[in-house]
Amino acid sequence: MGLTFSEFMRTLPAAIEPLTFHLEGRAITIVHPAGTIRIILHETADRRIASMRLPVTPVDFRFNGLEEASRKEFMDRFDLYFHRGGG
Repeated sequence: MGLTFSEFMRTLPAAIEPLTFHLEGRAITIVHPAGTIRIILHETADRRIASMRLPVTPVDFRFNGLEEASRKEFMDRFDLYFHRGGG
């Protein structure tokens, strides 16, 4: 994802509301009525395009106990909050 760890953490509560989460280092566990969602944020690096530098944080999602429909519903809302538009 094209953001830093702190930017991710600022956006996360609104993106998963009303669900709650627990943070351990760079691993986030989200409590969902059907199971759990684990998000692991790897170390942020820079992507260079000419003289421009952009932060990039690899992110892994792991779903436990959620059916496909629940995973899709979660990811649709998550993507909406983390979407960054451009012109």
